Amino acid sequence: MSNIVKISALSRKVFWLCAVIFTVLLIIAPVFLLFKYSISDASSINTGGSPVPLWPYNPTFRNFLYLFSDNQFYGVVINSLLIAFFTVIVSLLIGVPASYVLGRYQIPLRKPLLVGLISVRLFPDIASVIPVAEFFITIEAHNTYWGVVLAHTLLALPYVIFIGTSAFEPIPRDLEHQAMVMGANRFQIFLKILFPLAIPGLTAAAIYTFLLSWDEFIFAYFLLGLGRISTLTLYLKQKLAYAPPQNLLATISVCLSFPVIIFSLLLQKHMSAGITSGAVK
Repeated sequence: MSNIVKISALSRKVFWLCAVIFTVLLIIAPVFLLFKYSISDASSINTGGSPVPLWPYNPTFRNFLYLFSDNQFYGVVINSLLIAFFTVIVSLLIGVPASYVLGRYQIPLRKPLLVGLISVRLFPDIASVIPVAEFFITIEAHNTYWGVVLAHTLLALPYVIFIGTSAFEPIPRDLEHQAMVMGANRFQIFLKILFPLAIPGLTAAAIYTFLLSWDEFIFAYFLLGLGRISTLTLYLKQKLAYAPPQNLLATISVCLSFPVIIFSLLLQKHMSAGITSGAVK
């Protein structure tokens, strides 16, 4: 009987180990293929009917050198960074107070309001881009940085409010009561106690907002597609129009991924620090 139990326990461990390995491979495989194509030479892609090699025959960084020699590339990177950064700032400036109110006060129709906010994002972007673009053209906000920032804020704000509400709601109310007894006002309670405790959730919202704005194409295309301002997604679309080789597209995609990784790593420490800060006086 004990042998059967041991075999059963070993089988479960082997199953979960295989499941973990499969999941890791499933995540790593696209990243590996993207990097592989970005350093591939022409002979590793155009194999003449032979199987594509698992690793390039002659790895080269020529595609990166070509990309970095294009002056337009630096401009679109700066544009994308500025738009994504200010989208995060505007979304948090609007979303954090709204999520604080929804998370800490029992306002009428609170749950239907939250469901309505998140339900807005159930509609595809293509269904809303036309009226939004027409409105922005009317107020002459197209072909401008702040026009795209506001458009991306419209996309990110429901998620920021929803995530922020979930971050503020579980914080014990005893912390507020004790702070009031010690003479703190509402603003001090929010700034010194509630906000630090909500940082992990708000950091996740900031990362998501940055990722959404950085990768967004449809609104950027309709608002900037015919102007002098361009983003990395529009730059990639421009390169696709000329049917470039796969290795160049992979190189651009790798460059698209790096800022998101760096931004996430920079904010990761705040996610762990916010868990313990603010609860101890």
